[in-house]
Amino acid sequence: MDANEIFKQLISGRITPLIIKYSPYEDVFVTHSYRHILDFNFEKSFSDVLFDSIIFYAYEKEEIEKEYRKGRLLDLQKAARAVYENRIPKTERENDGLMGELTLDIFLKIFYSNIETLYSRVRYRDKIPHKEQEPPRKGQEIKGYDGLVFSIDNGQKYFWVGQVKTGTWEYCLKEIKKDINKSILKYYFSDAMIIMCDIMRAASSSSSELIDIIDNINDIIYDSNGDRDVQMQGILDYFKKERIKIRIPCLLMPNESEYTDSEKLLQIIKKKTYCAFKDFRIINEGELDLEILVLVFPLRDLQKVRKLFLETRKK
Repeated sequence: MDANEIFKQLISGRITPLIIKYSPYEDVFVTHSYRHILDFNFEKSFSDVLFDSIIFYAYEKEEIEKEYRKGRLLDLQKAARAVYENRIPKTERENDGLMGELTLDIFLKIFYSNIETLYSRVRYRDKIPHKEQEPPRKGQEIKGYDGLVFSIDNGQKYFWVGQVKTGTWEYCLKEIKKDINKSILKYYFSDAMIIMCDIMRAASSSSSELIDIIDNINDIIYDSNGDRDVQMQGILDYFKKERIKIRIPCLLMPNESEYTDSEKLLQIIKKKTYCAFKDFRIINEGELDLEILVLVFPLRDLQKVRKLFLETRKK
């Protein structure tokens, strides 16, 4: 069984989210079903499935399939605990970014389950050998992005740069627009590509086109002799030449207590999202081909979910 099918079997069937997909400029909303209007235990079940999904977030496809063949995913929570201890940098604060990153990762796997993807978590844990006491865990990762993945769908190549914001409506809507523009600053974007493609040298995929992207960008990096400007321009030119579309999925997880009336809640989401983006303009200095997708997933008790998720992680 491949990694996508394993994910469907173990994770996606357990979460039927209220999620609104919104495409700015096209003014298109797509609504998916609500569940936690009626599920009084939603916060606990949601925090549990987030933790269990860590293996699909931190492992590459081949690793997931190997663990499945060994029978280690029969006890998914035990497997998730092992992955969490060895692959995830521990910040362990209620408002750290892991909850949002996992949620975005789950939703993208649910909504885009049939496309060919090439990904690496682009993070690792520093280990200090020969120390008697447990060293502090330091996560080394690309900062500023909440998801990075290449994909191909019906011949179209995509590079995903995910962003997540959780908190009040005002904070989420204000800050996500800043993150969108920051994501595609030419130096910021190209620097992330340099780190990512170097780490992904050993990545594998059934798609030779996706592997070629990594190899070609690494060639650009190698040929530039460390000249940052040459690297940056070469990477931007390559994305334009290969017509790789930059897809920016933005997950908003605002706290919203209005859950007694599903239609009223839906209208709140649509109005707030539309008003926030109707005059928004992207600063696209690299002239990349962009596609923005806003995913809105309101939580009736955000703080409770944060608290429960942290408790699960610290067990």
